[in-house]
Amino acid sequence: MKKSRIAFLCAAAIPVVFASCASKPKVETPAPQPQAESPVENETVQEEEQPVVVEQNNEEDEEAKRKAAEDARNAALDLYKKALEAKAKIDENGFAPYSQSEYDSGSSSLAEFENQKDSDLSGEELLKLAEDAEGKFRNVLQKAYKQLAKEARAKAFAAKKDADSVKAGAAAKEPYNKAVEEFKAGDTNYAMQNPESALNHYIAAETQFKTLYSSVSERRAQAQKAIDEARAKVEAAENYALNADQEKPLEEAVEGIEAEDAVLLEEDEYAAPETLEADIPEQIEETDSSEEEAE
Repeated sequence: MKKSRIAFLCAAAIPVVFASCASKPKVETPAPQPQAESPVENETVQEEEQPVVVEQNNEEDEEAKRKAAEDARNAALDLYKKALEAKAKIDENGFAPYSQSEYDSGSSSLAEFENQKDSDLSGEELLKLAEDAEGKFRNVLQKAYKQLAKEARAKAFAAKKDADSVKAGAAAKEPYNKAVEEFKAGDTNYAMQNPESALNHYIAAETQFKTLYSSVSERRAQAQKAIDEARAKVEAAENYALNADQEKPLEEAVEGIEAEDAVLLEEDEYAAPETLEADIPEQIEETDSSEEEAE
């Protein structure tokens, strides 16, 4: 009896066990993940690429330096040519005494440049020598032309006064105005720090004023001679009439002979010649020395 009961209980427990096993969820095995590269490996790669970048930067720097040196040398050669031209102009015109110290200093820099231009001296150092030589010679020319322009202006102004003394502004208005414009062009160029051009304008103005004075004076002399001759004839006629009137005076009016107080011509009104004279200052204003140095 007991054996039958035990067998029955075992038979009943088996399905329960199987049902419990079937209800449990299936556990999935995770897929393998790719392993991340270690920082050490990345650093190794970067360290391997870095020398290439540095080498490229060095090449670019060297190329930039080479080009800068070449540009400086070319600029130095251009200034060297200008310095030679300026020195030749100074020597040709004898301008060195206008600023002897600058001329000597420029000559020294020019000689040094010529000695070093084919050497290993850097382009920047050659450029400094060329700049010094060209700048010194340019200053000599500027001072020379400025002094010469001032002297030429004084002569042109004196010639204008002579032309005004014979009323050239009224007698020869157009050429007089041209001479005045030439003079004013000289003042404009002088004020703009171009004394060489100013010098040429002043010389031209002086020539024109002198020509005016000469031509107008000659015409005035001829006119004065004609006036004197006419006056002499009038005086002779008046004396003749006076003698005739004394010898045989007219008793009554004669047709064709005007009365003594008759107005034969209406009085003309002419503009005063002085009002046609150009108003030009005798002295030109100088620019401040600090401004000149800044330019």
